[in-house]
Amino acid sequence: MGASPDSLLTRLNRRLHSYTLLPLSFRLRYGKLGKYLAYSCYVPGWMFEHNSVALAQAAYDLADDATILEIGSFVGKSAILLAGARKLRGSGKVHCVDPFDASGDPFSVPFYQRVAKRRQMPLIDWFKENMRWCGLTDWVEVYQGTALEISPSWSLPLDMLCLDGDQSPLGARAAYDAYIPFLKTGGIITLKNTSDRVYDEGHDGNRRLAVETIVEPQYTDIRSVNDMTFARKAF
Repeated sequence: MGASPDSLLTRLNRRLHSYTLLPLSFRLRYGKLGKYLAYSCYVPGWMFEHNSVALAQAAYDLADDATILEIGSFVGKSAILLAGARKLRGSGKVHCVDPFDASGDPFSVPFYQRVAKRRQMPLIDWFKENMRWCGLTDWVEVYQGTALEISPSWSLPLDMLCLDGDQSPLGARAAYDAYIPFLKTGGIITLKNTSDRVYDEGHDGNRRLAVETIVEPQYTDIRSVNDMTFARKAF
């Protein structure tokens, strides 16, 4: 059976808001950053308005030639925000790590697979297409692999570390442990999926990090924006 009229209307209203009204609002309300906030609306992913704005602004506020590492890029929704901000600043690079195979913690995989079926192309090609569409190819470096597959060869000091990969407790902790030594003192860490709510089993890895690890005195300027945690590494 097809969707009921009410559910269909709800879906249409949601699409109208997400793909028309929200991008227009971003462009009107957020100035130069609004362009990339609007582009991000058209890319599948899981970001709220306020944390999208906060993420883009945090990337924009970094020093010249900033190095940003994003663990868990999927098809580029948040990468557009990060790279767009650095393009506006005129310097820096966003390094995006993802296996691009719709893998992850057990809760997330069905959602990734459902989105992946929308296009008859590899996820990494979809990601790169989105970067080209937004004019951000030169601002992004792509690494196909899990966080732990890429980490042995990582050497760049980081101004910003964005953790949004495997959300299992083991996966989230492993990614944090692998890359946090590279985050500079004064650098910014962000973690997605950290709000105070009931999590499905095996999907609370970043929440645990936010509660148990991203704390004073090791971190300062700790704040939550929707379901994201932002903090500054103190030492």
